[in-house]
Parts: sequence; C-alpha cells; structure tokens
Amino acid sequence: KVTISQTYKNIEKDPIEARYKFPIHEAAAVCGFEADIDGQRKVKGVVKEAKKAAQEYTEAIEKGHGAYLLESESADVFQCSIGNITSGQTIVVKITYVSELKHDSETEKIRFVLPTHIVPRYGSSTSTSTSSSNDGKILEPDAVLYSKEANFYLDLTVTCRMTSIIQSIESPSHKISTEMNIDENPKISKITLVDQITYLEKDFILVVKSKDLDQPRAFLEYNPETQTNCVMLTLVPKFSLNTTITELIFVVDRSGSMSVEPMKKAAQALELLLRSIPEDCYFNVVSFGSHHDSLFPKSQLYSEESLSEAINLAQKMTSNYGGTEVYSALKWSFENSRNDMATTVFLITDGEVWNVNQIVELVRTNEEKKDGDLRLFSLGIGDAVSHHLVESVARTGKGYAQFVTNSERMDKKVIGMLKNALKPPIKDYEITWTDNNFLESNKNEESDMMQDINFASDNTSSSQNDIFTDFKVQQAPYFIPPIYPGVRFIVYCILEKNIEPCKVITLKATSQDGPMKLDIPLDPVTLQGSIIHRLAVRKLIQDLDDEKSFLHKNPKNAGKNISAKEYIVKLGKTFNLASKHTRYK
Repeated sequence: KVTISQTYKNIEKDPIEARYKFPIHEAAAVCGFEADIDGQRKVKGVVKEAKKAAQEYTEAIEKGHGAYLLESESADVFQCSIGNITSGQTIVVKITYVSELKHDSETEKIRFVLPTHIVPRYGSSTSTSTSSSNDGKILEPDAVLYSKEANFYLDLTVTCRMTSIIQSIESPSHKISTEMNIDENPKISKITLVDQITYLEKDFILVVKSKDLDQPRAFLEYNPETQTNCVMLTLVPKFSLNTTITELIFVVDRSGSMSVEPMKKAAQALELLLRSIPEDCYFNVVSFGSHHDSLFPKSQLYSEESLSEAINLAQKMTSNYGGTEVYSALKWSFENSRNDMATTVFLITDGEVWNVNQIVELVRTNEEKKDGDLRLFSLGIGDAVSHHLVESVARTGKGYAQFVTNSERMDKKVIGMLKNALKPPIKDYEITWTDNNFLESNKNEESDMMQDINFASDNTSSSQNDIFTDFKVQQAPYFIPPIYPGVRFIVYCILEKNIEPCKVITLKATSQDGPMKLDIPLDPVTLQGSIIHRLAVRKLIQDLDDEKSFLHKNPKNAGKNISAKEYIVKLGKTFNLASKHTRYK
C-alpha cells in the first residue's frame, strides 16, 4: 500500500490551477484520493465515470470554485489536477494505491518498486492506440518538463510489515537507513532515505528477505461493504521439467533512449543469453530503433560460427538506432519465425513508447495464431523503465517480465528466464476454490446470467451488491497465468455472499512430463478489509482491457463487438478504483 502526499501552496496574487503527474506500476490499483485545505477542511474523492467527472471539474473551475480531479493518462501514469487554489492557500493531496509485490529471482527476495520518473516516450499519446480512452480527460501534453532547480526536499518513509520474521532489507537503487524490530516486533521494519534529495531521478527499489515468502499460501479476506469473500493464492513454484527444442529470437532495443548504461546492460544480457543457448536450438538477433535489422535472414542452428557472429554483434552494440519502433521489429520476428518448432521471443527494452495497446494486440494475435507454440518474455533494462509495455507484452505472450537496473546483477534471473523458455508450456490449469465447482458452471452459463446485469444503470447504491450476484465465483485473472519455476504466481477469486471457500485450495495442471497437483491450506485467519478485493478487481479490469475477460471469451459472445466500459465503470464505483474509464472527483 503506497500513499503519495503532495503539498501545493499558492504564493501568487491570483488563483492558480496545479497539475501533478506521477507514475505507478501498471498493475497497481489506485484506491484513495483526498485533499486537505489549509489544515481546516478535508475533501475525500469519489469515483465517477470519467467523462462526467471531467465535466464537473471543468464547470467548477469556470465558476471559480475549488476542484480536484485524478485521472489516468495511461495504465502507468496518472495526473492530479487541483483547480482554483486561492492566494496564500495550502493544499495537501494524498493519493493511495495498492500493488502486488514481485519475486526477485536474482536474490530470492520480494521486490518493491516505487516508480518515480516519467521518461519521454516515443510516439504520441494522441495516437489511435490510446485516444479512445482519452475522451473528456483534462490532460496536459505528452511532455513532462523537469526543473534543474528545486527549493524543496523529498521525504520517503517505508513501513515494512511481513507475515514472518524480516531477515534483511536492501535497496539496489538508493542509500537507505533501516530500523528493524519496530515496537519489538521482528516482522516490522522502517526504511528512510539517507541522502537529502529534491527528487527521485530513478525508480526506488527495495528487496526484502523474510522467512518462507516463497511457500504456497492462500489468504481469505472478507469485505463488509460488499459482503463478499476474496481468496488470494500465491506461491513461488519449484519444480523441474525436461527441455524441448526451441527457436529463440532476441529482439534488442537500440534506440536513443537506451543511452549508454542501459545499452551496455542490454548487450551484457544478450551475450549471457547467447552463451547459454543449448546446441540443438535455433536462434536469431533482431536490433531495432527507428528501423530494424536481423543478424540472420532466418534463425540459424546453434554452432560455433553462428554463436561467434552473434557474440561479436552483442559486444559492439550501441544505442544508435534512433526512435523506438517496437511494433515493426516484433512483427518481423513473428512473420519470420519457424513453423516446425516452438518459438520464444525475448524482448530487451526500456519500454519507452506510447503505442502499447497496438503492440499488445500484435502479440495477442500471433500467440493465438501459433496456438501455444509462441511465447514472449521481456526484460526491462534501466533505472526508469516503463513497466506498462514490459509487463503487458509478457503477460499477453504467456511468458513473464523481469527488470534490471543499470547497477544490478542479473545473471541468475536472465539464465532462469532462458531455462523456463526452453521448457514446454504447462497446460490445462484448474483451481478448485469451493466445494461446488461454481467456476465451471459459470463458464457454461455466463451468457444466460449476463442478461440479468444492468450495465447501463448508474444507481450503484441500490445495486452495489449485484456486481457478483450472477456469478457465484469470479476468478481473476479469468485465464490462470502460466506457472514458471522461480516466478511468483498469484490468482484471486471473489466469492458471492454466503459462499465459503474450500479449507484446502487445489491447483491442477498438465505438463509434458505428466499431471501436476498442489494442495494449499487456506490460512485460518480471515482478514477484514478491501486490499485483496481491490487487487482482484484490478485484475478483472486488466482482463477486460486485454479482451481476455469472461465477457470476451464467452462462447455465446463469439463474433460480437464487446464493449467492457460499462462493466469497468461499475467495478470502479463499487470498489472505489480509478481506471481509464473512472476518475476521482
């Protein structure tokens, strides 16, 4: 849970309007927005449909009233607007969001990332890939200008509460001061910055080691507002499977944004991958920027000669390719992949582009076309990576994403990613959440149930409990994500009122080596609140955005043009979440 506090004071004679942009992780759920005016009055934001919220904000500004608006520019960048700050007035805005913690496979610890830097992105936010969701937004132009002078200081405090004893806390990005055993509790620590700084020019990263973090756990949370239960299943799998002959295509970002250190890190990652390729695999290297080119016309079988050519290329790579045309490089890679074996694409980039939706759609189309024989893994390089692209393409390509800063070690996570890419995918996932298999019946009956849901209704007060009424259980994501050794696996399930989960949650799947099964006992303590619910709903919204939701994949909806906006708005209002279709006003 992250709370960003920003103070605005008007030292001018006339009223002003302030706007503040901030980055978040693309899977984070923004769930709180409030303003404190001169320490005397507090205003708490309410989630509304995006266009309506923007219209009300504009009208309030025109009438000279105070107004507040929080909206998303993209999945990983939000903008806060504060209107009509009067002369001498001080306003403190607090924005809260919740996010999952990643597993750091290099250190076998959990990884917390606080994105802090909005890097310039190649292309335009007004392109067709994003303009559809910009209707009614009060957004500044694409560019973010950073002042070279600042008369303020940044204060950062992290309170770390774990379910087991904290063994160590480190930051690969900043110098920190750590206070362990807060209130004589070995599960709580406090972290602050050592240096006094005016801004964070790179993402703030913490890696925390705590006992049994990678063990399978299942938590149950009850939300008294919606009267629903939500189960969170999490684990870091450890198993071994046989490898298979695979085509490996390494797509490397050599655009100007990769500059010196990120390019050097990307080249080192490529060389490490090349030197670890098995002898029976085919491979190719594609460099891209404003244009793209490949090392070979078609992937070549691993040999001393082909490896030598590739290593020579990696050692001479520079960021001299101009812009960042990821789309065309991936399109060429998909079109020129082999048809007689499985293909794995490795995308190595800083992700600094605007046309993420277009790129994700390209990955989705080709993954479905190859029917399980195409996967995409991504490696985010640098101190200020755009997580949105790196995470989205890996999720859609049924691989996973890893991140490396300019100063971090990466051998273990890069080699681990290659090993996982060489193993055949696990299929036929199934999770048993309840004693009755409601999820399976949902898949068969969703279309009939859907006609009972009034998506056009704006009366959330009377129908707040109806969101999940027609679905006994709601799994998020709808399609269980691929399981890979050493990579954190998280799935949620929201249960309708009065439906109880199993005492033991069962995960089943099928690998090339045979069936797999894991039983995870449900934690005996039921948590109270909405954090797990909101993370689950964020996954539901992500499913709807990715067109992989229960709406899009319902057999009775085949061939129909599905618009998920109404459902996203309803979810946002009920669970108090900002999204591309909802705003805090």
